[in-house]
Amino acid sequence: MNALLSHRITVAEYLVQRGLPADWRFGSPFGRVAARIYRTTYRSEPARAFRFINGRFRRVMAYRPSELHVLATAWEQYGRTAGARPTPAPRPTPVTFRSSGDAMRWTPGAGPIRNHP
Repeated sequence: MNALLSHRITVAEYLVQRGLPADWRFGSPFGRVAARIYRTTYRSEPARAFRFINGRFRRVMAYRPSELHVLATAWEQYGRTAGARPTPAPRPTPVTFRSSGDAMRWTPGAGPIRNHP
């Protein structure tokens, strides 16, 4: 069997695909919603996988690629993510410094001051 086809995806990996951090503070409740939907749909427990989390290996729920509809349904039903689309992080604005070459005559640019040239 192809290793890519047998790879199971965890809630943290799914959240990263959706644009959220893997350690999103609502990830655990989101995972419980997904597990409840899986149990209702398949009348069995979701598979488990070991992942290295917070310094040790832990068993977490893991879903086959064919079961990703469970995570998509949980995304739509979970209150923190229902209808939400994560916005990408804002791009940092470049800071330009106008300087005569003399540090004593430094004048700040239009952007926010971060450090002295």
